[in-house]
Amino acid sequence: MNRRRRAPAWCSVRVLAGIGLCLVAVGGVAGPPPAAEKVRVVVARNPRAVNDRNVCDAAETTRLFDGALRALTGAATPAESWKSLGLTPADVVAVKMNCNNWTIALNPHRELVGAMCRSLQTVIPAEQIILYDNDTEALKKSGFAINAAGPGVRCFGTDQGGGFDPEQRLTRIITRTATKIVNLASLKCVENNVVTSLFIGNDMVASLFLKNHIGSLIPEDMSKCHNDPDFLAGVSARPGIRGKTVLNLLDGLRGTYRRGVPWYWAGIIVSRDPVAAEAAAIAAMNEKRIAEKIDPLPLPQSLKLAESKYKLGTSKPEAIDLVRINL
Repeated sequence: MNRRRRAPAWCSVRVLAGIGLCLVAVGGVAGPPPAAEKVRVVVARNPRAVNDRNVCDAAETTRLFDGALRALTGAATPAESWKSLGLTPADVVAVKMNCNNWTIALNPHRELVGAMCRSLQTVIPAEQIILYDNDTEALKKSGFAINAAGPGVRCFGTDQGGGFDPEQRLTRIITRTATKIVNLASLKCVENNVVTSLFIGNDMVASLFLKNHIGSLIPEDMSKCHNDPDFLAGVSARPGIRGKTVLNLLDGLRGTYRRGVPWYWAGIIVSRDPVAAEAAAIAAMNEKRIAEKIDPLPLPQSLKLAESKYKLGTSKPEAIDLVRINL
């Protein structure tokens, strides 16, 4: 007689609302590395990491990040995790921040950025980490101390980082200075209406990993991303981004599930695959939207093109090993 295999006691399996991804809940313990034919996405949440006044607990945020990184790589320590992602002591890591608050203030949380930087420093010196966005003033307004040349983690915009590469039309911070990239996006729903569709296009439902690199573009190309899904998808396929990105990290401590509505999701998403991670972020939004009786967001055309045309990753449920950690 055939019997169905039962899931181990430490996990439960269910389907994410909206796009049907299989979700494995792990009680704070990193599972084994994903099968070779699958890409791993880790969805990690910790309600103690942030409160409803957007005040983060540094220790709990660090525990959240460290646990997610271990779950992603299967490694025992931060140094082993980063090395498994391809980081070497000689690397210079550029972290693409998202300091654009055009829907709601969703600046990167300093506690999460600090946890990531301390983790990176198990492999590279602080001076080989660059926090950047397109504009230095935006970083400053988001609460980050500007440091172009002093000791410690660097922090500056393209305006202080050598300008733009004329061939790739990207900031020289990533084409000339950095050897590796961390794409640090926000959990941001932009959900078009009649007015906003005139400015950002009907395909733009969320500002996540693909859209984060608008801030890496030469200014005259930025607006092309808003109404041209092919152009947006192609940005992340440029050699200066595609060949250097070692981690996609989503700050969802405070995010939005609908335009302009704060949501203390208290979580992060990490993956090597930007398409799979973006699909998981949209699925997380859709879980909340369905619970609030709001129509779910579709996968945008730009994400589909990133998968089908530019081969940047996968959104196919059967190709994704999606792990949830609840701390």
